[in-house]
Amino acid sequence: MTATITETTTTTEPALADLKVTATGTEWLRKLAAVGVAISSRPALPILSFMVIDCNRGKATLLGYDYSTTASARLNHEPVNALRNAKALVPFQWLVRTIRVLTARKRDVPVTVESKDLLGQRLTTVTAAGYTIPCLHSLAFSDYPTIPEHGVLDVFNVDREELACALDRATVAASIDDTLPILTALQLRCTGKKLTIHATDRYRLSAETLTLSSRTVQEFEFLLRAATWKAMAKHLVDEKITVGVLAAADIADRMGGCETLNIGSGDVAFTLSPTSGDYPKLDSIFSAEYGMTVDVNRRDVLDQVMVAKEVNERNIPALVKMAPGSISVSPSFHEGADQAATPVLLADTVNIDGSATVAFNPHYLLDGIKATKADVVRFGFHTLTKPLCLTPAPEKGKKASTYRYLLMPVRLPNDILGGE
Repeated sequence: MTATITETTTTTEPALADLKVTATGTEWLRKLAAVGVAISSRPALPILSFMVIDCNRGKATLLGYDYSTTASARLNHEPVNALRNAKALVPFQWLVRTIRVLTARKRDVPVTVESKDLLGQRLTTVTAAGYTIPCLHSLAFSDYPTIPEHGVLDVFNVDREELACALDRATVAASIDDTLPILTALQLRCTGKKLTIHATDRYRLSAETLTLSSRTVQEFEFLLRAATWKAMAKHLVDEKITVGVLAAADIADRMGGCETLNIGSGDVAFTLSPTSGDYPKLDSIFSAEYGMTVDVNRRDVLDQVMVAKEVNERNIPALVKMAPGSISVSPSFHEGADQAATPVLLADTVNIDGSATVAFNPHYLLDGIKATKADVVRFGFHTLTKPLCLTPAPEKGKKASTYRYLLMPVRLPNDILGGE
């Protein structure tokens, strides 16, 4: 869903029509929360702390914009005969705070937002529960940035749970270090009927491939900020997510590649600009098969990793100990290691000859096992000095998962090696 606010070319801005919209407090707050994804609490320009209420043909839409993301939410409001085509520029945080306070006792009470000209300024009022709260500002619509128009290259639907779960699993491997913006993004690459999602922070990698539909989809590659996905995901609540592959209007007919994605569900949609840069080539790092594997109950090994994470000293790795038919994950200690004990878990192993110990960052290992949604998780190795690949173990009668989480082992300190 996209919208455009057109700047006036005259020296005197024409007066905007009066606007009046009534909806429940619950509806206002839910749609404002979605629009808030595109409104920073500390915007670079003061006008970006404002949002737009756009009434067109009797339907009201809330809009937020921060130059990289456009958030749009259709408001389910009461029909009003006097509702005309009109736009209002409203301070976002003020509107949210006012509605939240006035409806604190009962969220479903009607809330009316009105906007009109008053002596050359714009007066906005919020009326609810017997209160009317005014806000006066002098900002002009011509000062608000123009939301870009886009041409549509392709549109397709994806099951919400399937796409959202895949993107959520990918975010655990994305970097949170803003000094390397490219690694804070998830790579979405579509070829034919397949959508592949990659993420990495240099120490771990994740990959998953989704089958989109029965038809071929416009090829594209897009870098989606992981933080933006986390912010918008909870507002995409319908069974289907609609993805629009967009391009700037002047290259709408160009085939291959895209500039923008529109991701929407129900009454809410987000138009996203990509993170710029060349993403690392990750496909060649993953292998289809691993010669050494250990299949173990996910819940049991997850418990052991959580214990190792909590009791380990800071920056000390967890020890993954393997033997034919068994595995355990234990904390590592500089002193007293001979007095420590961890339960041994039964496992199905392939090509694990004798006992071996590999060390991993317990936080990263925990993230990978949590993201591997299955009853049984598979640890795959080429050799024990190479990265570990975590995948859901294949289950008879079920479609094999394409999720893979690659984690680099860490070197054990000498004193811990001696304690072994």
